Amino acid sequence: MPLLPELPECETKIKTFFFDTDSCGLVHNIAYLRFVEIARSELAERLGWPLKEMEKTGLVPVVVKTEIVYKSPARLGDIISIISRLSRIERVRFQIDFELRKESLSGSLFAECRQILACIKFPERKPSPIPLNWAQSYPWLVGRKMGKS
Repeated sequence: MPLLPELPECETKIKTFFFDTDSCGLVHNIAYLRFVEIARSELAERLGWPLKEMEKTGLVPVVVKTEIVYKSPARLGDIISIISRLSRIERVRFQIDFELRKESLSGSLFAECRQILACIKFPERKPSPIPLNWAQSYPWLVGRKMGKS
């Protein structure tokens, strides 16, 4: 079992490109889901659950719910810093919170996202307990109400 970090979070940097934007040069809302997917994958690796391990074991996190609050627009060429944080652990489900900040504006928060995921075992497609020792490593996250940060 890999040694887990003291805090269950990581930072991911993403640059916005032309294909992320609409005709006004603003980042389209669907691009935020891609940004969050990248950040969530990096967080999973940091927490000892890399994509190759998911593929090998057949235990996969499936998104159950995504909420995004847009505070101000991101634009073409922005460098986005995404802080992803494991914020809740249950037996089968867990929650990740994301803060999206623009580096060019002194780290101003421009969007927040929350995802609830469930662990599913494939090919059976059955709910399965969360892997690793997350509950032992982060006991303060166990039993918190879903949806609260």
